[in-house]
Amino acid sequence: MRKKDSSGYEHLLDDDTVELDPELVWKTNPNPWESWRDDKGAMDTRSFVKPPDLTNKKDPDFGKNKHSFGKELRWKLVIAIILFGAVWAMFHYESEFTLKGQAIVKKALTDEIDFAAAADWYKGRFAGAPSFIPIFKDSNESAIGADGTVKLPIVAPIEDGALVRTFAELLNGIELAGPSEGQVVAAETGRVLLLTDKDEKGTTVVIQHANQRVTIYGLLGKAEVNVNDWVEAGDPVGSLLKSEGTQPSLLYFAVKQNDRYIDPLGVIPID
Repeated sequence: MRKKDSSGYEHLLDDDTVELDPELVWKTNPNPWESWRDDKGAMDTRSFVKPPDLTNKKDPDFGKNKHSFGKELRWKLVIAIILFGAVWAMFHYESEFTLKGQAIVKKALTDEIDFAAAADWYKGRFAGAPSFIPIFKDSNESAIGADGTVKLPIVAPIEDGALVRTFAELLNGIELAGPSEGQVVAAETGRVLLLTDKDEKGTTVVIQHANQRVTIYGLLGKAEVNVNDWVEAGDPVGSLLKSEGTQPSLLYFAVKQNDRYIDPLGVIPID
């Protein structure tokens, strides 16, 4: 016959054997998952779950990467200082050796990189053009400035037009000579703001662009756009007047920036 005392133990009447009451021990233990003794398979009265053995479990690579990084950084710093000192000395002492070195350094800093050759090498090596690098892309996308504005293309209003009168002479524009009834195109992307009727001085087209810029095309023989039309750079806006004989036709071309006339040669690629 067994008797259970207040601690949860069951005793035989002759006190020869002591046993545990697992349920009662589990309920009364404040931390039943704490430990589990291994000696002879006996269980601790506090827990029935054996915690993981963390003895000798230290990562052998712990701290290795940290020291390797610091060592590598120090070596790179030393090499950078040596290279800087060598280049500095090269440009402060004149000798046959240093002159050759100066030429090599200047060439490396001034010559443009042959990106086309680099792209061909990359394509042959990796069976594909490096399209993830913007400079290797074949598409002529509009450039984006640091402020987020799009840099749109700009073209000359007349192909191979000759400059007849400069901005210094007219103070509000220039005159370009082109072929008789030659085509005139929009210099930039924009919206047709104004279109005057044809008179003795021809027709005038005014186009509003981004960044508070306006271009004016005068002395046109006819216009090929209407007010509020949207035009891209290079789209036809009209044609020059018909000239007599071999005489060229003239185009009055002006650019206004923030309501002020500026020299078109400063912003438009006119040869």
